[in-house]
Amino acid sequence: MGWTWVKTYYDEASAKDTKREKFQEMIADAKNGLFDGICIVDSDRFSRSTKDMLTLMDDLLTYEVKLHINNLQHIDIYSEQGRFMLTNLAAFSEFFRGQLATKIRAGVKQKMKNEWFGQAPYGYSILSDTIGTRKKNTRLIENEVEQKILAIMRQLKTEEKSYSEIANYLNENGIPTRLKRDGNKCKWYPSTVRNILTRGVIKINEKPNP
Repeated sequence: MGWTWVKTYYDEASAKDTKREKFQEMIADAKNGLFDGICIVDSDRFSRSTKDMLTLMDDLLTYEVKLHINNLQHIDIYSEQGRFMLTNLAAFSEFFRGQLATKIRAGVKQKMKNEWFGQAPYGYSILSDTIGTRKKNTRLIENEVEQKILAIMRQLKTEEKSYSEIANYLNENGIPTRLKRDGNKCKWYPSTVRNILTRGVIKINEKPNP
C-alpha cells in the first residue's frame, strides 16, 4: 500500500478525552476530506476511552477515513474479530488509566498526611507503624548499608570518576545492588549510578507523626 504524508498532529495532553486542540484539528481536517487515513502508533494515543474510540472510528468511516494503528497493523480492525480485539485493547487502556489515577490520588493523600508514598530511594528504607490492621506514619529512614555504598559513590564522583568508572568499581569490588534477578544480585550500570547521584535531596521525617 502506498502512503502519502499529509500532516502530523501532535498533542502533549492525555488521551483521556477528545478535548485536545490538535486532535480536534485532525477530526476537522478529516471531515473536510484532507486525507483518507489516520496513522497512529498505539490505540491509546488516539483515545483511552473505549466509547470515544469506537464512536470516533465509526464517525470517521462516514467521512471515508480509516484508522491505521501500528501495533495492530496485521489486524483488520474493521472486521468483527478485529473490532472485538480493538474494543478489548481500548478497555484495558481505559482501565489502566483509571488505576493510575487512583494511585496518584492515593499518593497525594499520603503526602498531605506528611507520609512517604512509593518505593524507597536508594540509601533509604521504609518504616511504618502498625496500628491495628492498618499501617500509619509511613516514612523514610536511612539504610545503613546503602548509605555507606552511597558515600563511596559520592566520593568517587568528587574524584571526577565517570558514571561508568563508578559502576565498574562497584562491580569489581563485589558491592551488591538492591535488585535481584532469578535469585542473583544485578550488576551496577552507569545509568543506575547516574540516577542515584543526580537525585534531589531527600528530606526524611525522623519522628513519626503523633
